Amino acid sequence: MNRYLVQLDFISFIKFNSLSFCCANTLFSPFNALFTFESSGIGRALLALFLAPFAGLLLGAVFGVLAYPLYRFLTSRSEFLAALSGRFQEISDETPEESLPNK
Repeated sequence: MNRYLVQLDFISFIKFNSLSFCCANTLFSPFNALFTFESSGIGRALLALFLAPFAGLLLGAVFGVLAYPLYRFLTSRSEFLAALSGRFQEISDETPEESLPNK
């Protein structure tokens, strides 16, 4: 795999942050629902479980906006923090959006 130094632009950082928060919030939502069930009942627990992905997207966007200046500062000064590895595919402006190949 190749390694690249990367500094995401504002919109890409917000999208990545929102996706990360959505996944984390969804993963931990059963624990939150259990604690909510113990204190507030089944209705609120199910609501917490259902709304977890959407709350994660919203929290990711909010914290992404707040954290972007720090992210830019840190990645511009640290090669370790800016280095990413993985599969990358360039998308040209002329072709329709395609997904990454499954390899």
